Amino acid sequence: MSKVHYTKVFILVLLVFAGFFRLWRINDLTEFLGDQGRTGMIIYEAWKVRQLPLVGPPVLTGQFLGPAFYYIIGLPFVFGGFHPIIPSIFMAMLGILAVLLLYRFASILYGSWIGIAVAGLYAVSPSIVRADRTLWEPTIVPLFVIFFLYLAYRAYEKQFPFSLLPLGIVVGILVQLHYPNVIFVGLSLILILAMALNKRCRIWPLALGAVGGVIGFFGVLTPFFVYEMSHAWADVREIAFTMLTSGGNGAATVAPMWEQMIDYSSRLFGTMIPGVSRNMLIAIQLFAVVALFWKRSFWSFFWGVWYVGGIAAISLYKGTVFDHYLHFMLPLPFVFMGGVLQALESAIPKKGLIIISIVLFVWSIHQTDVFTAGPRDISRIGHVVDVIRDESGATPYSFALFASRSFSDLHYRYFFLWRHNEPVIMSDPNYRRLFLVCESEICPGESDMKEKTRLDIVCFKRFCGGEHPVLDLTGWQLDKTSDVENARIYVYNR
Repeated sequence: MSKVHYTKVFILVLLVFAGFFRLWRINDLTEFLGDQGRTGMIIYEAWKVRQLPLVGPPVLTGQFLGPAFYYIIGLPFVFGGFHPIIPSIFMAMLGILAVLLLYRFASILYGSWIGIAVAGLYAVSPSIVRADRTLWEPTIVPLFVIFFLYLAYRAYEKQFPFSLLPLGIVVGILVQLHYPNVIFVGLSLILILAMALNKRCRIWPLALGAVGGVIGFFGVLTPFFVYEMSHAWADVREIAFTMLTSGGNGAATVAPMWEQMIDYSSRLFGTMIPGVSRNMLIAIQLFAVVALFWKRSFWSFFWGVWYVGGIAAISLYKGTVFDHYLHFMLPLPFVFMGGVLQALESAIPKKGLIIISIVLFVWSIHQTDVFTAGPRDISRIGHVVDVIRDESGATPYSFALFASRSFSDLHYRYFFLWRHNEPVIMSDPNYRRLFLVCESEICPGESDMKEKTRLDIVCFKRFCGGEHPVLDLTGWQLDKTSDVENARIYVYNR
């Protein structure tokens, strides 16, 4: 068998691994909580009225993103009959595409075997695998970041400025998926400037390509801009203020900036090599820095500005930095690892490096969640909604959730909407039955619930009313309870 055929076999095996860890038991392992329910409700209602949404999901600080995520995920919802597992499978397929694209990019940079090694680590990274099953806009950020890497490389190295058109589209999508992705606007300008200074540059094709990039960028943002124009650019102004003032959600950080930068960088490298000590991750990062700048190429500068600048910018943020805030840099450690492996080729036999890569590959597999029970969110929610439907019959009822992993109850409300059995809002005086759902591993017993007159609930405000998020149980009598999977339903009457 020729070397080319061996490579194709290894790529196929790589994609099989990527597919297995993302798709096997996805119904049990995917997370479906309030954010996912919100996405489903918006797409369902948009399809029902045949009107495209002009604005996307809200961010933690309250501003809205662009609607690109809804456009990307909308068709899987529609063609799947709005069953939530279908868009989850689609998200997993996009994760598999990211693996293939990362292989392609890394193999161009470092050669085929390093491309397979790097993409292999990405394919089985526990946190990436878990994220790739989740119906959430930050999930697909790494895919479009890899697209950005590939198109930027093609534009500069091949002096193919017409790659700037799809690059502008990709940047326009990235900005709509998470606001820190605005960094790609600056990176695109650096790229265009570097292309203009290149001796091989032809200025008119570059100018046309740059114009195409601008058109692509603003073209995909047009629906969002239409919305913002009718709302005095409120979201744009507020997010600009938040970013310029390093504003957050009020949880101020106290660690020195350099310590935060090390922490965020270690979290990124820990995605690639999970479960190792922080000191080991720092050592790997230092080696990656040496390997990156040893060649003194444009890409060393470009990726260095991106990585160091990105981490420094995030370190200025005063709120809590969640892992998905770092997704705009997530593929970079894998690209850097390719440089490390290439640098080590002169000191360690190729077979030895392959063995090391296989060990890291197996180590990551050992820490994935595919052999765990999983949250079983979709199954649990479906069964709970079925029980409530059977119990309520044609009688108007209301619903509330408490002791949940979710920040809202929209995952249940999406199922109610999808199955045409929506509860009335709590402020409605005409219902006589109330269903409370507890999602904790340990839920209160009947005697404890009978003693409660007030209960903290998880409820999307427009469905609750009253002293949200506190539910007044005065006048309600607990009729019975029912255990459904890892949830408990409390049925109240008045």
